[in-house]
Amino acid sequence: MSIMGMTVERLKQETGNNMVYLINPFITSAERYGKDIGDIGGHQMPLGIYYLAASLIKDSVEVNVIDAEALNLVHEEVVALLIKSDTKIVGITSTTVAFRNTRMLAEMIRKALPDINIVIGGPHMTAMPDATMKTGAFDYGIVREGEIAFSKLVQLLLYGRGTIDEIPNLYYKNAVEIVCNPGIEYIQDIDTIPFPARHLWSDISVYKPPIGAFRQYPVISMITSRGCPYQCIFCDNNTFGRKTRFFSAEYVVAEISEVINKYGAREIAFLDDTFVLDKKRLYKIFDLLAQKRIKFTWTCMTRVNNLDYKTLKFMKDNGCWQIRFGIESGNQEVLNFIKKGITLEQVRNVTEWCRRLKISSTGFFMIGHHIDTPQTIQETIDFAASLPLTDVTATINTPIPGTESYEKAKEYGTYDESDWTSLNYWTPVFVPRGLTRDFMLQKQAELYRRFYFRFEVIVRQILKIRSFNMFLMSIKNAILGLGFIGTHKKK
Repeated sequence: MSIMGMTVERLKQETGNNMVYLINPFITSAERYGKDIGDIGGHQMPLGIYYLAASLIKDSVEVNVIDAEALNLVHEEVVALLIKSDTKIVGITSTTVAFRNTRMLAEMIRKALPDINIVIGGPHMTAMPDATMKTGAFDYGIVREGEIAFSKLVQLLLYGRGTIDEIPNLYYKNAVEIVCNPGIEYIQDIDTIPFPARHLWSDISVYKPPIGAFRQYPVISMITSRGCPYQCIFCDNNTFGRKTRFFSAEYVVAEISEVINKYGAREIAFLDDTFVLDKKRLYKIFDLLAQKRIKFTWTCMTRVNNLDYKTLKFMKDNGCWQIRFGIESGNQEVLNFIKKGITLEQVRNVTEWCRRLKISSTGFFMIGHHIDTPQTIQETIDFAASLPLTDVTATINTPIPGTESYEKAKEYGTYDESDWTSLNYWTPVFVPRGLTRDFMLQKQAELYRRFYFRFEVIVRQILKIRSFNMFLMSIKNAILGLGFIGTHKKK
């Protein structure tokens, strides 16, 4: 039986009236990226619902996770599992691009199980709570972090403990209106949150980043902080906020030890918005790991303004082989407008240091910022091609509800939000004045061609291939990728 088959079979076996089900809804690669790209994008563990599961387990609540996206379970199959479980509570997480599927799944659950309690959380609910609840598909909605509110709601619904008005960050319907309970800002001591309940998944190795984003397998993702203090207008930080809260070095080391010793991780992908923000903590984490003689390869995301050569060398010496940077534009005025808080000089310095240290570096760029012009976009393409990066990702600027970018969109161009499934960062839903959809897609494709169709870059790509299977996957992904760039769905 396949890994997926074993996971579904376990879900069928583990049932119970008091078991809570947490669902990551099914979404195809065509829906997520605007075109069917197969497994180019990889699949990361949805850590948010695994943190929620761990918090419920801490309170002695039975819980199960259905990652329908990873299992390729369509809505009907999820509903069939829930019917067999006879559960009372279902929690569904949703991004904006997945919300149409989330709503459809909730409506199908409601039709099959009229008495079930359906709860929605995640980035979309946090960004658009009133509109989400007005759909009528959900009984309850939770904004921001869910560990405290969802645990209290489960205690109330299953055991009658507490009252509904004391549950923070909760939206619900009474007889006449949608009620919003006062919220708590954020969990201040996040060390009180248990590690994600990874044991609920049959085989952790099913989750992996795209080819080229990991060297050793299995690779497990971790988050060591919540929140980001920077003000980038395109970033939705409503869920975790603008103030960074760190898991302590001791907490991080204990979780690393668990994923290596219990789950067999050979590599770790740190998914913090800005991993290298507290350098003192960074040094302490790896000092503690050295004392335990724990070594592993790892990757992270961070910002160029947080790095210096000494820190990069320390990271390299302690297993870091790849860093992903948000660069966004090659024009300083555009960077200032989007409040990126970096300079082109910092980008040049850090990417050159990475080259010297043989750290693989990926740069993220956007086409179609609010004040972008044909000239500034060309500067971005030229800048990307001039940098000693290993890889680039070029997306289309997509104002997401809950961001300053969203609030400014119609002031600077045309914005079509009639189909939320198009808010995937690849489909041009926002067109700045003076630009067109086709022009932005052409320039996105040009950035990729200019960067990758160079001898030294092709050599770097070949050197990343470490096995025959990886070679076959790289060829497949390259073919899919060439068909993907610049050909996204149109309305």
